[in-house]
Amino acid sequence: MTYTTFWRKLSPSQLNIAIQTFSLMSIFFEGYGQGVMGGVNSSPRYVQEVGIGTPDGRITDSLNEGGIVSMYYLGCIFGCFAGGWLADRIGRINGLWIGSISALVSGALQAATQPSDFILVARIITGLGTGALAGITLVLVSETSSANHRGGYLGYVFIANYLGISVAYWLSFGLAFINNGYSDIRWRFLLAFQCIPAILLLLGVKMLPDSPRYLASVGRFDEAREVLTHVRGGYTPEIEKKFLEIARLAAFPL
Repeated sequence: MTYTTFWRKLSPSQLNIAIQTFSLMSIFFEGYGQGVMGGVNSSPRYVQEVGIGTPDGRITDSLNEGGIVSMYYLGCIFGCFAGGWLADRIGRINGLWIGSISALVSGALQAATQPSDFILVARIITGLGTGALAGITLVLVSETSSANHRGGYLGYVFIANYLGISVAYWLSFGLAFINNGYSDIRWRFLLAFQCIPAILLLLGVKMLPDSPRYLASVGRFDEAREVLTHVRGGYTPEIEKKFLEIARLAAFPL
């Protein structure tokens, strides 16, 4: 039993939980990235380090400050397109794996920031990884869930976005008490923390099966039927009907 086929040892309910859990980590990373810069920008040591203000934390270069924040969203736009392209060519799981590498590297780069140009590049890379993860994750959840549960699963997963924002805010609040707020830990730890979900995703996502639709699209029909049957709880005529529909669309795409 290899690492990439570990999912076969799981029951259908366990497999669905695993898919939702790793999907949650992916969207948590997105939410955390959205919320983290508020706390970072309020750190006087960060403001001084990147050269956008005075040692007491007063920001004098608001254009550069806004650019650092907004580069993340620019990266997200291109990351979504790149994620869709990757998901169709190498699969949903491999796409998430590559996206998690980008997320991990960018988190480390942000935590090691020196001048403002450094973090500008790191923020773009973070956005690329975030956009790819968000785009692919929702596709994976949609393609591995039944119509009866799809809306609930997607809603459950997207709660992680708000959870990520909330964690970023509360961490920022707690770290502000270290050395009266004048500490590098206050902002470097905030940026480094986003590496945790990226590492967990990187280590675990390969244990999940790819979606039946992707497997069928590359001619791996037996695997597509196996995954569909397993994730839906066992073979039924309805499952076979769904598989034939997927196979037909793969053979004659719209």
